[in-house]
Amino acid sequence: MIDARTQTLLQQAFRRESLSMLRYVGEAFPWTAADGDFALRRLREIEAEDREATSDLGRFLFRRRIPPSYTGSFPSAFTTINFLSLEYLLPRLIESQRKALADLERDAAAVTDIDAKAELEKLLAVKRLHLSELEGLKVPRGEATKV
Repeated sequence: MIDARTQTLLQQAFRRESLSMLRYVGEAFPWTAADGDFALRRLREIEAEDREATSDLGRFLFRRRIPPSYTGSFPSAFTTINFLSLEYLLPRLIESQRKALADLERDAAAVTDIDAKAELEKLLAVKRLHLSELEGLKVPRGEATKV
């Protein structure tokens, strides 16, 4: 049986990751010049992998009969990042991923249930890999930064 504090941490982590900037950008139609197509394709793959890793946490919650908390909608501040260049978005996305990683690390350190900690560690591994990949993405310079 997972204690109430751990349940709350897992629910909050699931909600945060479901409403992350990476998730929003995956639906926000970032653009790039033709020579930046690889970076844009990789960003879409990273977002899909992130979505799957978050879904795995959700499935864990259901297996443990822990209802995910109300997810709600993306923060309204994200509406300002629709249809922007990947060059403009990438540094903001990297910073957002760093914060998400720190939040998950804090949660994992506070969780006492071994299985719950293992689930968070799996998500952390994906987040670390994606942060590294995002930091290494090359987007052609010189694009317009805002529409």
